[in-house]
Amino acid sequence: MPELPPLAPVPPPEVQSTVPPAEWELYIDAWILLLGVRIEAPDSQFKQYASGDESAVAFLASFYLQSAKSGSSGVHAGPKARTLRKLCFLLTRRFLLEASPAPPELLEWNVLPNMCCCYPSSSALKRLLSDSWNKHQDAITASLERTKARIIRELASLHPSKSTAVLSDVRLLTILASALPGCGQVLMAGSDFLDTFSDAYQTHKREDVRGVLVANVYVGLASLLKGAKPNLSSLLDQLYSLKSSAGIGTSTTKKEPTLLSDVICSTDLLVRLDRYLSAHPQKRGQDLVSSLRAYQEESKLFHRRHQKQKRRVDKGKGRATDLPAAEDLHIHRMSLITQVQDVFPDLGSGYITRLLDHYNNNPEAIVAHLLDNSIPPELQDLNKSEPLPTTLSTLPHDPLPPRPTPPPIPSPPTRKNVFDNDIDLAELALTDPQSLHLGRANADLTADAVLADRTNHTANKAAIMSALAAFDSDEDERDDTYDIADVGGTIDATDDTDPRTTTDPNETEMTLYRAYKSNPALFARDSTTRRSQPRASLKRDTGMTDEAIEGWAVMLTRDPKRLSKLEDKMSLSAGGPDGILNQPDLPPTAYRKPRPDDSQSDTEDQHPSSRGRGGGRGRGRGGRRGGGGGGRGGGNPSAGSNGQQQNGNPAVARQRKEENKASRANHNRRQQRAKKVARAGGMVG
Repeated sequence: MPELPPLAPVPPPEVQSTVPPAEWELYIDAWILLLGVRIEAPDSQFKQYASGDESAVAFLASFYLQSAKSGSSGVHAGPKARTLRKLCFLLTRRFLLEASPAPPELLEWNVLPNMCCCYPSSSALKRLLSDSWNKHQDAITASLERTKARIIRELASLHPSKSTAVLSDVRLLTILASALPGCGQVLMAGSDFLDTFSDAYQTHKREDVRGVLVANVYVGLASLLKGAKPNLSSLLDQLYSLKSSAGIGTSTTKKEPTLLSDVICSTDLLVRLDRYLSAHPQKRGQDLVSSLRAYQEESKLFHRRHQKQKRRVDKGKGRATDLPAAEDLHIHRMSLITQVQDVFPDLGSGYITRLLDHYNNNPEAIVAHLLDNSIPPELQDLNKSEPLPTTLSTLPHDPLPPRPTPPPIPSPPTRKNVFDNDIDLAELALTDPQSLHLGRANADLTADAVLADRTNHTANKAAIMSALAAFDSDEDERDDTYDIADVGGTIDATDDTDPRTTTDPNETEMTLYRAYKSNPALFARDSTTRRSQPRASLKRDTGMTDEAIEGWAVMLTRDPKRLSKLEDKMSLSAGGPDGILNQPDLPPTAYRKPRPDDSQSDTEDQHPSSRGRGGGRGRGRGGRRGGGGGGRGGGNPSAGSNGQQQNGNPAVARQRKEENKASRANHNRRQQRAKKVARAGGMVG
């Protein structure tokens, strides 16, 4: 192909503006003709002369550069623009995949992202980039490494006011990493790139600068989960590095936005990572996601999430009808359009306006969907280089046009009440004397005539039958004549309640305490525990709800005394099934002299220990005085078992009985009587 004339590179927009339209059409026709000849050349001839066709390579590089800069203007304008773009793509594909060796100029880091800007959301371009990466990975990686080192140096020494050129390069790298995940993995290799971006994020306070840095880091980290071989280990290492730089979990943690907080709060990186870990579980990754979730909750007040907002229902509270419609006021969206064009300069203002209409004026959501290539199909088919149309909003208009004089305010309505329809007898007598009468209105009407009138017989009968159907003849007040409370307990008060349906509160509490001692996790307040089989069994045994069971455990932990009481009760109930400590009754082994009347009392035979010689304390008060003895008269050693004096001096016995009566006995009796009267409600029988 040396006999073919060379291809002139595409001039910059400043030169294009000086060329007449007719002459510019001739240039486009010549480019289309020469590109077609090179594309249709045989394979042997193309491979022979492709390495020396420097003019075609320079033309393609200049075409992609000017297309990325000018967008919908310049060489893309006109009906022949689509044909020229298609031929440039086909020739580039042939150079990259068929030429040997491939032109190194087309493998540079700045040419490939310009191609992505020229063919946005193109599946053919992604296949071409993937094939080129598999064939020329070393050349592309070397170019990226050089650019990566240069950007690190420039960001480290960059003044906050001079960031235009380096940010433009960072945007190109973001676009390339989004279309080719292998390039993003190269950028994320090592820790110097992320460390530099983290320092630059803290240095530059402008939102546009931080947005560019966050977009690049997000695309690079997300690329580690893409491709044929996802590199989860490298992604976790980078996130741990960012976490260490932010000082999470240390005493020096500052409540300020960081690069990591912006990435996890403004993007869906954690959602992607969590989805990947659900398919490929890993303990290290799950722990990291948990800690980052907590950090996300602490930092979400500094950032705004890029997500689709809900459409609000129109309540009819729009603008006045004499002003331009809301969709025509594009002048108010210029700042939002500029934010999107900073990342995607190839998109036209009109296309971005349509995206703003779809995503409710949220430029962050638009950028995120453009990077993920998740734009709806109806928006992908539109012209992405559509300019902003001229609307009524650009025309001067009076925000307060003259309006006609409003109508007069109507008089307030008259007040009304429930007595408005009542009949005034005075007015009735004046207006209609015939309608005012004394006594019955129809004095000749008799009861027989009323009963004989069957005009509304059916309706009245239906009303009576419905009232009778609702009446229950068995329903009556309960007869409490023979209640046990009224007759003094003479009625058989046998309880007919089914014991299976009656729950003892003490037994219920002991059941809960045994379950608490065996498994405290059974009282956790989460849905998994509530649906478990042990919780269902506990609810069935106690008849309590989930909230009552969990509340009982909470109150038990707050009351140590109650816990110790239940522990004592449980230890005492461990001896037998009846909840009582079953300690065997050991009879005394000492000799007891039999009494004369022991053979006459079965009760005393069963309890010989209570009738011993010298006796212990008996049931009466006499046990407090004298030497012993069991009965009520046990205070006197000469008294018998019935409390009567058998021998001795009765005067001495009476004196002993009365010696402490004035100081203690009468007082005690009076106090006991006062207690009984108080319990009876003050009523003395």
